[in-house]
Amino acid sequence: MLNMNIDQTKHHHNRLNDYTSVLGVGIEFAFQPIVDLHQTRIIGYEALVRGRDGESASNIIDGVRPENLAYFDQACRNRAIQDASKVGITNYLFLNCTQITPERLDLALSATSAQCDEWGISPRRITLEFSNLQRLGSPRELAAVRQQANACGFRILSDNFGKSEAGLKRLAVFRPELLKLDRELIDRVASSQRRKSIVLGVAATCRALDIDVIATGVERAEDINWLTEEAGIRYFQGYYFGRPQLGSASQVEVSAMEV
Repeated sequence: MLNMNIDQTKHHHNRLNDYTSVLGVGIEFAFQPIVDLHQTRIIGYEALVRGRDGESASNIIDGVRPENLAYFDQACRNRAIQDASKVGITNYLFLNCTQITPERLDLALSATSAQCDEWGISPRRITLEFSNLQRLGSPRELAAVRQQANACGFRILSDNFGKSEAGLKRLAVFRPELLKLDRELIDRVASSQRRKSIVLGVAATCRALDIDVIATGVERAEDINWLTEEAGIRYFQGYYFGRPQLGSASQVEVSAMEV
């Protein structure tokens, strides 16, 4: 059994290395700022995969075979860490985790840790964004994801919250350091009583669980005003503050602050 596990581990790492080595062909990463309005500063950047000709992440992922999605997912994190180091990003780096399952968790954490070591990025600067809490398994497995990620030095984030059926019970078990409210929930929230009620409920739960909330997809000043004044949210990501951009961190930061 031990030899089989060793062989499987080698196989997974070989497949991952193959994907990572070819990922730079036709693919690059843009970085979008996440801001703290209380302190009027950028706290980090989310790495977003893009095609060389501007193709979206969904278009690129559609071209990956299902059996290779987990390797592609990790290869993207590896490449994003490399690119972030090269362009000089020195604050938090937010990395998407769309294909991690309990069976793939060890490989994902070990590969991400190794990439951080290689490129001189502290694991404390890495935030892993999980968009599907149900993919992470049972409540016990869900809690184990947090424990193992934190043991590696990573922060964790529940992404796209409010979009799917994954609810507050799983959030309470997962207890990430951060949560992103889905852009569809945030868009025009100032003029929707239903959305206001949902945001207020989630924000109150997060305060009780000591989870910081990030509002995503923000494009309107009236939404930002309501979110800060009524919901007590201080962290934001969206076109209002800065679009995903290629280039150095200083170029991205200037663009974000000028908006």
